Amino acid sequence: MYEFFEDEKRYYLVTEICKGGELFDEVLTRGSFTERDAAVLIKQVLSCVNYCHKNNIVHRDLKPENILLEPSKEFDQIKIIDFGTSLVYDPEKQLDEKLGTPYYIAPEVLNKSYNSKCDIWSVGVIVYILLSGQPPFNGSDDKEIMKKVREGKVHFDGPQWQKISTEAKNFIKRLLTYDPEKRPDAEQAMTDPWLQKNSHVKVESALIVGALENLKGFKADQTLKAATYAFIAGQLITKQEKDDLARVFKAFDTNGDGKLSMEEVRIGYRDYYGINMSD
Repeated sequence: MYEFFEDEKRYYLVTEICKGGELFDEVLTRGSFTERDAAVLIKQVLSCVNYCHKNNIVHRDLKPENILLEPSKEFDQIKIIDFGTSLVYDPEKQLDEKLGTPYYIAPEVLNKSYNSKCDIWSVGVIVYILLSGQPPFNGSDDKEIMKKVREGKVHFDGPQWQKISTEAKNFIKRLLTYDPEKRPDAEQAMTDPWLQKNSHVKVESALIVGALENLKGFKADQTLKAATYAFIAGQLITKQEKDDLARVFKAFDTNGDGKLSMEEVRIGYRDYYGINMSD
């Protein structure tokens, strides 16, 4: 959200427009994605999910219609939308509301006892669809689809899977692990060999060095000052500059939690400057 206004009758919310449309439309246009495109996209999705889960927010309706693209259609710049069914949850308690979209819903949601890992199942379904153009659990109506989901058996039949790597299939199987306790969380999923191998996005060294130079002079020793800087930066830089900075940020944010730790910044300095920073 960029701005909001209020008059006697209404609130007006000025939000970003993502002119690239829905991922769902891109799936229909392409039929299926290359493994690299799918991996770049899913790494970003998992990073978003990881950030939400670390803040105890579960989305509960992840699907291609809720992933928006920029006009460039580049998959390292996406937005997840539609948090209407999301929830701030207590990690110590199970959720019991049965909601979601049949193709993407996790079996434990149908059984009305689940946690944030229902989002990981949905991501697994999305990967399956990206690589094959078909859902893993299909049927003529919602009832039949949900019956297949409850069974939870994933198959890689058909000619479209012959050219897909074993690592990609193993990644999908991990995300679609029936038992949520054995299913990886978002941070664990991001370390999967298939993602590590295929999801690298090239970032210009000059961009990274410039961002690091700015970081050297940044000292936010008061919460209000930090918030003010963040607001000013958000208003004054162009969208292109913001996208460039986002790429630098993602290159450094190796665990995808939406924050840069001291160690991640230190590694950035080492890899791009060739110098070791002291604490």
